[in-house]
Amino acid sequence: MKKIILLSLLFLFMNSISGQIFKEKYVKDATKVANIWLDNINNKNFSEAYDQYSEKVKVNSDSTYWLKAINQLMIEFGGLMSRELSSSKFENTIEGLGDGFYVFLEFKSLYENISLCDEYVLLGQNDNLKWKILRYDFSYESDELDPEKELPNQGN
Repeated sequence: MKKIILLSLLFLFMNSISGQIFKEKYVKDATKVANIWLDNINNKNFSEAYDQYSEKVKVNSDSTYWLKAINQLMIEFGGLMSRELSSSKFENTIEGLGDGFYVFLEFKSLYENISLCDEYVLLGQNDNLKWKILRYDFSYESDELDPEKELPNQGN
């Protein structure tokens, strides 16, 4: 009886370790894809970046509009100075997307015109086991609305 319990615990432990190893591999592989995608955007290879989007995204988007919008965004941001992965998370289900393999990545980035930008990339694995971009988002603080900053055309 003790042998059965020990073997069961050993099996559960090994299964848990195996699952963690796979999660780490998924995050590592998805991070490589995200870095290539972000590099394509920063190097103005917008068509190649658009091709890395998931078919689910492409069906619901206008490529011409996206290409113009991402170009305008990169003009606003300026050149990339640095980027560092700040967090990563593996999920096997996302509300609205269902079951699958998903990786959330957050990057801390510095651009010429943006002092600190948080960039968020969501990737999902498609039916061919390829990681594809599902969503890109960003946030940054702007001093445009800073009350301490003097507004133009304010005569005193």
